[in-house]
Amino acid sequence: MTAMGVLNLAALLALLPVTLAAAMGALGHSGVRFWSLAAIAIAGPVVWTVSSGAGAWRADLSYALWVSVSASLAVYCVSAVSEVRVARLAPVFFLLMSATAGLAWLGGFVTPADQSVTVAPGSWFWVHIGVSVLTYAFLSIAATAALAALIQDRALKRKVPLKRMKDLPSVLDCEGVQVRFLWLSAAVLILGMLTGTAINLAEERAALSLDHKTVFAFAALLVVLSLLYAHRTSGTRGRLVARFVLLAYIFVTLAYPGVKFVSDVLLD
Repeated sequence: MTAMGVLNLAALLALLPVTLAAAMGALGHSGVRFWSLAAIAIAGPVVWTVSSGAGAWRADLSYALWVSVSASLAVYCVSAVSEVRVARLAPVFFLLMSATAGLAWLGGFVTPADQSVTVAPGSWFWVHIGVSVLTYAFLSIAATAALAALIQDRALKRKVPLKRMKDLPSVLDCEGVQVRFLWLSAAVLILGMLTGTAINLAEERAALSLDHKTVFAFAALLVVLSLLYAHRTSGTRGRLVARFVLLAYIFVTLAYPGVKFVSDVLLD
């Protein structure tokens, strides 16, 4: 196994301790154990992403997924410091990140690892990539809160208390996290579209490229803005909102990692 292959596997294994501890209800949401395991979890993907990128942007599926995982972990940890509701989402969040990391690890075997994009100094490219990845990170946390709300709602309806995920936030708290991160997602998604337009204009192309990525990004933005409008005007909440949050998350996933999957795997 190559050195990068070892780092790829190590990045995946770094997520397992925190995921297992959270799933078993032994992680908590503060203290030395939580932050020690969270630090290990974030270190693995970040080290692999920085090492494999080496100053350039790789265009393969595995790299796209690892960057998304790294950004989501970083945003989650920063948010968990200031908000207990976010920290208590750990069982669902780390399970979602481990699943995505597993796909990233597998992607390293089926997609080329030598694709890269050369970026000129001062280019809008890095700004566009940064806001795009940040959008995915914000929506990852919103989707985690949506999943947690659905889990809590199902337990309440069945009148069966949760055993291993008993420390999840209440449905109301999950909805509060959803709304906050939807606002952040909408703002950054609009910024991402503007930077994408700036790149097109700088390269003397049409301002708007109607490719799959753009269509899915617009679909995600439409869902997010519709949810925020409905929540603000009529107080819409509950399972319907949670399901539409997950729909927006799927659209954003299809907008970048999904397109990479089709181009690198299905059409390779």
